[in-house]
Amino acid sequence: MTIPERLTGPAILALAVAANTIHNHTALGGALGHIPGFYPIVFFIGIGVVLPALALGRTVRREPAAARPLGVALGWRDVIAVLAALVIGCALAAKPLGPSIAQPGGIERVATLFTQLLIASTAEVMLFLGAAGMGLRALLGGRHDWRFGLLLVVVSSLLFGLFHFTYPAPWNVLDTAVTVGIVWIAVSTLFVITRSLVAAVLLDNVMATVGFATRDLTLPLSPALGLLLEILAIAAFAAAFTRARRAASAASPSPVPR
Repeated sequence: MTIPERLTGPAILALAVAANTIHNHTALGGALGHIPGFYPIVFFIGIGVVLPALALGRTVRREPAAARPLGVALGWRDVIAVLAALVIGCALAAKPLGPSIAQPGGIERVATLFTQLLIASTAEVMLFLGAAGMGLRALLGGRHDWRFGLLLVVVSSLLFGLFHFTYPAPWNVLDTAVTVGIVWIAVSTLFVITRSLVAAVLLDNVMATVGFATRDLTLPLSPALGLLLEILAIAAFAAAFTRARRAASAASPSPVPR
């Protein structure tokens, strides 16, 4: 049974909400979380990267022209978008990160956080811009004009803020949810302008680093493990997306229900 495209994105997001809630707010989730690598591999890579990649690949397989609007057509446009993300990210992060960088070992700590958070930022962008964008585009009948962009900024920012209630403290409070929702406006706006998921990941990661550094938070991952997980996520996305995009060549030509 094939899930209609208009329901695939919402289904992936619903699964992400359920999985993160179970992980952070139940005894079962706590027990599974003690298994080394379980959460980042199952949630970030499995749910946050592989499932959106499969769904996006299926969409692009049927509509090749949808690749750029959905942010999965790599090219020179992405290089420019990444440079823009760096400029915007540095401009937004310079002042709040100033005190952290000025401390002894501050630069190393910020760099460590940046590396550790890459896998989470990748999953966030794939879920709230990749899956959400695909679902919204399907609901709008394949439209990807300014109306689609505006709706994506609004909807994804609301969803991203609300999603933080599935996390533990200090993230699951109203003021934090509002703050991250506002931050996501910048990330999603960059995506709508550039249609580059890669650039969105970079800007999201810069802002996530600011959030952790200014709250003096740490993560259990080593920088090396964080980088390894990001490499695995990229490889998993490429494999899943390619497989889904090519699967139709041997499949029935009957249209997928929308």
